[in-house]
Amino acid sequence: MDIAEKTDLSPEWLAARVQKMIEDECEIEPGENLVLYGLDSIAVMTFSSELKQMGIEASFEELAREPTLDNWWALIASRM
Repeated sequence: MDIAEKTDLSPEWLAARVQKMIEDECEIEPGENLVLYGLDSIAVMTFSSELKQMGIEASFEELAREPTLDNWWALIASRM
């Protein structure tokens, strides 16, 4: 799996990464709960680990609390 560099992170990167996690080609609404698109807790845990490898601390709990692209990007951007 391709782990991005911190400098590569962007809302577009996040949307593409989530698209791979849910294995669906549909357009993801940035404010929509990602669980409705089929995102599961295993994928969230894996994503949390990926972020940690990039030097961004975002716990499973933080990601699972409000699983939307908008909230995730705000969290990631605040930790960069």
